[in-house]
Amino acid sequence: MKFNKTVQVMQKLGSIVVDGAKKNLKKKQTKSNTLYNGIDYVVKSDKDSVEVVWGFGRAADYWDFVDQGVKGSGGYSPRDKRTKEQKAQGLRKTGSGLMRGAKSGFSFKGKNIARGVVLGWIKNKPLKLRNTQGQFIEKSESNMKSAAFVIGRAIAQRGLTRTLFFTNPYNTAVDKYEDKITQAFADDLEIEIEKQFKD
Repeated sequence: MKFNKTVQVMQKLGSIVVDGAKKNLKKKQTKSNTLYNGIDYVVKSDKDSVEVVWGFGRAADYWDFVDQGVKGSGGYSPRDKRTKEQKAQGLRKTGSGLMRGAKSGFSFKGKNIARGVVLGWIKNKPLKLRNTQGQFIEKSESNMKSAAFVIGRAIAQRGLTRTLFFTNPYNTAVDKYEDKITQAFADDLEIEIEKQFKD
């Protein structure tokens, strides 16, 4: 069976989700060129089904952390007071800062993230390092390792903010296109039945 009409509707859905996800990354100022450029979709169909397959390119290993956020390992006390803005964002006060990703299923377990992750990022970015007095320092191996340790510890303790950059446009598009997909599938089925009767 051919799903021509269903494929067309699914392609529109895919395009809307990708556009929405990219707009969200720009808006939330969490735009990473690797993630931004990697978001894509392909509509696959065979004789029995049609599906949208989402791709994230070289960001496939971490896009869901950006989307869902990651809870920090710093812990929190229920007695800690939060501002209205912090409550709205689901952030919780901790001894080491704000615990981001409070509603996420992901969490940092240790006091620092995996060794080498931040160091590799620092080496590949045109960053200028500063010392504790705010002065620029040489980007030596020793200085980069020190900076990587401090940055990694801060990320692990505070967590990563939940953006829902992909989840929100996906849910919105599915709600909007659910009936259209059903109708397109019914039309394709009707065409196939009519073709079989003619044959």
